[in-house]
Formats: sequence, structure tokens, C-alpha cells
Amino acid sequence: MTAIVFSGKRILVVGGETAQGRALAIALAERGADVAIASLTASPDAGFAINSALNELWALDRRGVALAIDASDAAALRDAVARAERELGRLDAMVAIDDARIAIDALRDALAERAVIVVAPDTPVDAAIDDVVGAFN
Repeated sequence: MTAIVFSGKRILVVGGETAQGRALAIALAERGADVAIASLTASPDAGFAINSALNELWALDRRGVALAIDASDAAALRDAVARAERELGRLDAMVAIDDARIAIDALRDALAERAVIVVAPDTPVDAAIDDVVGAFN
């Protein structure tokens, strides 16, 4: 059984259409988080992938929202944060799969004073979860 360590937390995952991002979003939900899943690109394939992951969150009885965006666009990221917060409430943290396309400074500005965790694309999901746990301690 997975420990419930993120009960009541709301976390944005950027890069949710990647295998790692999807696995991370689901792992956070399994541990009690409500998750906003944002894509790196606004392509139809990315939109399909994040909506598929969202269905898995709902199957876990978690709240979530899928955000098909171009993560290199600072305004799109700020809008995604605003939409996620309208849907889920104030975000507690953001986890981004490290990608040169992400406008990370815009995320840090939008999530002022909240945890922004960037994980390398080859980071195992358990290690990424440990990084998120560390951000709350």
C-alpha cells in the first residue's frame, strides 16, 4: 500500500504527456495529491496523453485538471497556473520534467513562495517523489 503523504496537497506537473510526467502525476495522486497535469506542447497528441492521465487520476478518486499548453510560453504557463488554481484551489507546489522548452522563471513567478521542483528526465519516479516530499519538509 502506498503511503498517503500528500493528502490535501495540490500539485502541478509540467510535462505530463511524457512517460515520466504521467507516472509522476499518478504516483502523486496515489499518495493523496490532487494534480494539475500540464503538457510541454499544445499538440493534439500531448492533449490526448494528459487527458488519458487525468482519467487515471479520477479512477483513483482524486481531483485533477488537464492543461494542454506550450510550456515555453510564459503567458500560457501563468494562465495554466491560474486555471489550475480555479479548478483545484491554491497550488502547493509544481514539479517540472526538466526540458529546455519550459519557461521556468514564469512558473517561479506565478508560484511565488511555493515549491518549484525540477527533475531530470531520467530521474526515477520514486526519487522525484522524494524530492517533492523534501520540498514540504
